[in-house]
Amino acid sequence: MYMRGREEMICTVLNEPLTPTSASPAMGTTSEGHFNFESSFTSSDLPFEQKDLMMSSGTQRKLSGLGYMDVGLPPASPSEREIIPMTDDRTVFLIAGYAKYSCPYVWVRNNHERLVKLKDGDSSKPSISRDSPLKLKSTSHWNDKDIRIWDVLGELVKLSSLPSPHNPFAVDLEYFTSLPVNERIVASAAMVHFLQCVLIYAGNKSYSGLVVDDLREITKHHFADFQTYLLQSTSQQREQDQAASNQSYSYQQQQGMSSSAGAQPHQAGYSTGRTKLTQRVVAPY
Repeated sequence: MYMRGREEMICTVLNEPLTPTSASPAMGTTSEGHFNFESSFTSSDLPFEQKDLMMSSGTQRKLSGLGYMDVGLPPASPSEREIIPMTDDRTVFLIAGYAKYSCPYVWVRNNHERLVKLKDGDSSKPSISRDSPLKLKSTSHWNDKDIRIWDVLGELVKLSSLPSPHNPFAVDLEYFTSLPVNERIVASAAMVHFLQCVLIYAGNKSYSGLVVDDLREITKHHFADFQTYLLQSTSQQREQDQAASNQSYSYQQQQGMSSSAGAQPHQAGYSTGRTKLTQRVVAPY
């Protein structure tokens, strides 16, 4: 997941999650006003009918306010022009909050046939319906409920991953261990902040306990890695200081030897000259 410009976010969801999963129960909340996943789409029903998962052309024209121009709610670029690498084992979504639209929308960028039964005759040809926004519960209630970006992400995971996980925000710790320690510290800190936001703003969800477990684990790894990094940095600094000290001592020794070697010929010349002078004075007597 990453930002592309100021209005677009690319989200990649694995079709088969790496973390332990099972069919997820209805995801509700006891906090009034918070979003819940109950009655939203689940991956056990794949593929969905196009009329159920995607907005119709008429609805798009009505929401866009440009129906008189026969303009719906298209993304900035069609999915056929998507530049990121595509694979069959993951589904890519475009989450965009374009200024010209009143709320964010989500578009599928690959593996359309896995998610929806397109009505187009030839599925190999790009079509307008492929770039129709999804009818998600989170985006539909954006203007009348306290919806956050993780609500959209959680719904996309539940929609795309099969089997649907109990915890849509489960952390893949193996990914973090594959990173260099300095990058791992930054990445784990970002994940800690994200999970904290999920717990604070998402209300009491069925997966909240699982998020707490992951938060505790990733926090433990973060501080352990940070301590390791500090020890390594201190050790490297000591080695650099010792090397610099040795180099300075060696330089001073070389300078001392050069000074001594330069002084000896001068003294010898003075002594020789004195001897010659004495010989000249004594000679007449």
